[in-house]
Amino acid sequence: MILPAHEFEVLSCDWNKYDDCLIVTGSVDKSIKVWDVRNFRVPITVLNGHGYAVRKVKFSPHRQSLIASCSYDMTVCLWDYGVEDALVGRYDHHTEFAVGVDMSVLVEGLLASTGWDEMVYVWPHGTDPRAP
Repeated sequence: MILPAHEFEVLSCDWNKYDDCLIVTGSVDKSIKVWDVRNFRVPITVLNGHGYAVRKVKFSPHRQSLIASCSYDMTVCLWDYGVEDALVGRYDHHTEFAVGVDMSVLVEGLLASTGWDEMVYVWPHGTDPRAP
């Protein structure tokens, strides 16, 4: 299968942990798209909210519709594409490009992010990543 998924370079993708037909992509076009590989014509959803390229996307290992993303706009976002207001968290703790994000397999809601600012942040969703 070949999918022309975005208008610009695709920088990241991840398989859904609960549905082996779903994949999420993040792109230089600032968008995140969720795709069903059985029908590549139209994405299931398009998530917009980053100001620059989406560097990394990651499906939650605990909730089927939860996605973490990070961007060159220095933010980390948490999305629930199963609800109308999909953006459920925005964190702006990095002082340079945010280039990596992941969610703990063992602890639900625990996030980690990395950036060009030479920092690694680990925090539970809903709290300030800069808190001691």
